[in-house]
Amino acid sequence: MAPDALVREELHPAPYRERVGIIALLFPVFAPPLAWSAHLLVNFAVSSQACYPDGTPLNVPTSGAAWLWSLLLILDLVGIITGIAGALLAWRNYGHTSQELAETGVPLAEIGEGRTRFLAMWGVLIGIGFSAATLFDFVGLWVLPIC
Repeated sequence: MAPDALVREELHPAPYRERVGIIALLFPVFAPPLAWSAHLLVNFAVSSQACYPDGTPLNVPTSGAAWLWSLLLILDLVGIITGIAGALLAWRNYGHTSQELAETGVPLAEIGEGRTRFLAMWGVLIGIGFSAATLFDFVGLWVLPIC
């Protein structure tokens, strides 16, 4: 039997999967996009109601919407913190699983090894990306008028 065949039969495709729990693996992949989606939906709904109550644009929010800017600020901060927390957790996961290649010596693409490491790398990218997107919205909150 070829050495590659032995590696495929003896090793699990994700040999270090027990080093990272399923919640720690999935949080960085799903939490930042969900926080971004909630951020967009709530921002749009709340801003629309406060600035366009009857379908015509207002220059300032309705009198009962003094809390609008504070709510938008809190939502932006929650989104940024969720993205950064996801990226940091994914970075930790990557540190725990980054040695998966060392034991086999075979390229990961050929044997499908390293699923936990793959998800950890994507978690870092997703966390940073969605934090940056929310940060741009955060800057807009300070620079642009509410309505």
